[in-house]
Amino acid sequence: MTSSIRGHLGRALLHPVAVFVGLAAGGLLGWLDKGQMPVIATLGDIYIRLLQMCVIPLLFTAVATSLSRLFLDGAANRYFTRLVVMMVAGLALAAGFGVALGYFGQPGTELQTAAREVIGQVIFTAEASSSAIPEAASGISDLVVGMFPENIFGALTTGNKIAILFFAVLFGVALGSIAREKSERATALLEAFYDTFIKIIEWLMYVLPFGLFCLAYSQVSSVGLDVLVAMTKLVVMIYAGCIVLLAIYSLVIWWRVGGSYIASLMALRDSVFVAFGTSSSYATIPSALRGLKEGLKLDRGVVDLALPLGITLNPPGSAFHFAICTMFLANLYGLALDPGQMAFVLFAAMLAGVATTGAPGVAALSMISIILVPLGLPVEVAIILLVAIDPIVDPILTVVNVQGNAATTTLLAKRPAVVEPGPLEAEPSV
Repeated sequence: MTSSIRGHLGRALLHPVAVFVGLAAGGLLGWLDKGQMPVIATLGDIYIRLLQMCVIPLLFTAVATSLSRLFLDGAANRYFTRLVVMMVAGLALAAGFGVALGYFGQPGTELQTAAREVIGQVIFTAEASSSAIPEAASGISDLVVGMFPENIFGALTTGNKIAILFFAVLFGVALGSIAREKSERATALLEAFYDTFIKIIEWLMYVLPFGLFCLAYSQVSSVGLDVLVAMTKLVVMIYAGCIVLLAIYSLVIWWRVGGSYIASLMALRDSVFVAFGTSSSYATIPSALRGLKEGLKLDRGVVDLALPLGITLNPPGSAFHFAICTMFLANLYGLALDPGQMAFVLFAAMLAGVATTGAPGVAALSMISIILVPLGLPVEVAIILLVAIDPIVDPILTVVNVQGNAATTTLLAKRPAVVEPGPLEAEPSV
């Protein structure tokens, strides 16, 4: 009886209607209330912290066990080569689409006088506060150095996900290279830890609508309508571009798994809602893993390796964002980019997207300096404007990051049996 009640409750709380109502109600209250109830934002921060609490151990155990299994089976080299090629191709597609959309859409031209005045006021206000403008990104060299943990326990303490991922890869390769009997015992233990972290995440899903309500309230209440209206064209183009990318990813997934298109969409619905509601790719890993393995029936070993690795190193949404925002800045300052400069924007947007990995909030946005400095565009202005619209565009960009890596994982994994329409598991989980 208890299991039956829990199953019905879980289905109700994870139903798309319940999740959408939570998001919409939180956003509406945040817009009307203007952040007058900080306790709601605090509860949202607590919820996302709880979601992210298991992300690092989940990331470590998923990558380490997958690599260990692949090395034991002798399939690691084949998967790694294909994964790298697919990641580069995916980033190039997203960045190239951002450049093309910015070139033909001209998001920074023909702005109304009032819009230019608002943008100018935002820049002036932010420059008045020395803390509003972060230091420009120092470049790819710091990213490369940061990949190598001086102390793995220090990396775990600070949440340096790139360093943790590097250690997990090294650990998994070494684990798969020792005596087979010892390797299998240790891998089984890590898999038990992995299942435990997944179970904790499953419990947190019971309050998903409420958690998304709090997070939506916090995000919407922090956005000024004047800035949003002034940059409406850019925001609309970002959303339109993301929708096109998501459509491409969904078709790739459907083509790969076969069966019903709706069934392939529904298999990953939880990851879409969590990504949009939390704006955190890492918090979405558990639900995406479940959707790929249980909903789409993909090979567990490949999924557990490719998805966490992709979430960490392959952010197509960020590459698209940097590309189109660079075109916006070029329009705003009247800089006509030639084909060579646009090719540079494409390549640099890919690097800047990867460089955002592990960088928090505004520091991630500052990576756009990798593109802007060689073009002679003002980094400070770009960061200020990106911060102003970040709460609005970050949710959809996170969805693109997650779904893009889901499509890559689907291409990498073995073709499953046909996915039939129908509900997912009765138990609420991610």
